[in-house]
Amino acid sequence: MTFINETNSRLENSELFLRWKENHQDSYLSHFFCPLDQNYKLKGSWEIGYYNPKDDKIVVFMLKEDGSFEMKKEDEVFKKPEDKVTGLNLEKVKISYEDALEIFKKNYQTFFPKALLGDGFIVLQNIEEKTLWNFTFVTKSLQFINLKINSEDGKVDSHQTVELVQK
Repeated sequence: MTFINETNSRLENSELFLRWKENHQDSYLSHFFCPLDQNYKLKGSWEIGYYNPKDDKIVVFMLKEDGSFEMKKEDEVFKKPEDKVTGLNLEKVKISYEDALEIFKKNYQTFFPKALLGDGFIVLQNIEEKTLWNFTFVTKSLQFINLKINSEDGKVDSHQTVELVQK
């Protein structure tokens, strides 16, 4: 069992989650998120998102250093109005975060040869029917670079650069 599976299992069996779930039966797992520094080190706690389709809101459970969880206030979902938040099926995750990070390190220079990385983040999520490790970093030249890795087979799914400053 991977860290992601173990963490989600611990969350779903915690008293905090079970009490919350009683009044949120329609909510489902949507993502795992963690900020990263420019050297790929986890810069904060893992956050586990549960989406409620009835009110189009998300609640995030944060993994604390002592292994317990803290629930953040329910919030709006960061998405286009027409986009649908799909559930995250952890059974499809065959590539661990550590392995995905190594794949990112091996590939990012190929796709972004001039990029000097600043801080970023990692999201494990379902996008267009695919479960992906989604790495995003801000570069020193004020661009977002993004590399998505398929969590089932470890292949690079897509990559893109987005200019933060219009020239």
